Amino acid sequence: MTPLVEKGLNAITIGINLSTGLSYPSDMNRAKEMFQRLHKAGEKLLAEEICGWAKINGWRTKDADELGSLGEQIGKGEKMKIPDGPWWNDNILELLMQNIIMPKKNRRAEDLS
Repeated sequence: MTPLVEKGLNAITIGINLSTGLSYPSDMNRAKEMFQRLHKAGEKLLAEEICGWAKINGWRTKDADELGSLGEQIGKGEKMKIPDGPWWNDNILELLMQNIIMPKKNRRAEDLS
């Protein structure tokens, strides 16, 4: 898993209610859009990697499995509707990359959405 995919997963995790996983439409749409942006940027999205990362970062098993499956579907080019977006700033991947290259102290979740 690349650092950008990991930062994208972290942004999803921060931006949703982990106790409900992707059951809220807004949380599902945020995840879909992040995966589409990562896929468009050429990142590989593998269910096993995403699921494994999610499980060790606070996701319940069934929700981690759903996240991994969703990521891989989008990573294989499956198109999904994302109503009421955009759910992320247009430059979210650039913001995540800046954080990878030069982490900023006290970055808030609102700065990423």
